[in-house]
Amino acid sequence: MRSFFILLVIVACAISCSFSNAQEPSPSKGESAALSPDKQWEYKCVEYAVVECRPQIVKAGTTEVVVDLDQELTVSGSDSPDAQILWAPDSKRFAFNYSPIHAHHTTFETVAFYQLRNDKWVALRSPVDEASQQAQVVQLAKDHLPKSVNPPRHCAPDRDVLKLRNWTDAKTATLYASCYGRTSGQLDAAFLFTLKFDEDGNWKIVKGYRMSQREVEQLEKKQ
Repeated sequence: MRSFFILLVIVACAISCSFSNAQEPSPSKGESAALSPDKQWEYKCVEYAVVECRPQIVKAGTTEVVVDLDQELTVSGSDSPDAQILWAPDSKRFAFNYSPIHAHHTTFETVAFYQLRNDKWVALRSPVDEASQQAQVVQLAKDHLPKSVNPPRHCAPDRDVLKLRNWTDAKTATLYASCYGRTSGQLDAAFLFTLKFDEDGNWKIVKGYRMSQREVEQLEKKQ
């Protein structure tokens, strides 16, 4: 009888331990993506309200702020949780997709680039003229696409999106820009621009491409 009781205890413990391990949360994707590839730097968005946070770069494993993105870029508080950082493979540059402060009834997303120089992060030139009244996609298309593939003139002015899509290598990045219809509100056109960086962080657009209608439709389904 005693042996049977001990056996029940062992089985119960095994079940309990197994259940406990199954419920243990794994690290979130956001936490792993926040670390630079060399694990020396970390992106954090420090919560200060229910749906608002202050984005910053810190030395990994510390609270030492090396770039206060919130202060430098005037990030929109309500959009701050959706901001995204993309590290270059060599950890010497990063792109920050974010929304600066803008009118409440509009959508405005853009990208900022930073490079590591002498162990200090410095801002690089913006891909667009931030003071321009033209949409970001219009600015890029005007200078880097043939006139025959310029964005439609009916791009909605209240939905302006430019973001880094990915790094293809340490010195090459792909920008994504979109055009939404004024009346339809649907994604009418999308464009990709390839940026090349030199050692000093100077960049130039070496290729512009208008996505096909099929690619746009597939992209719209994912959003």
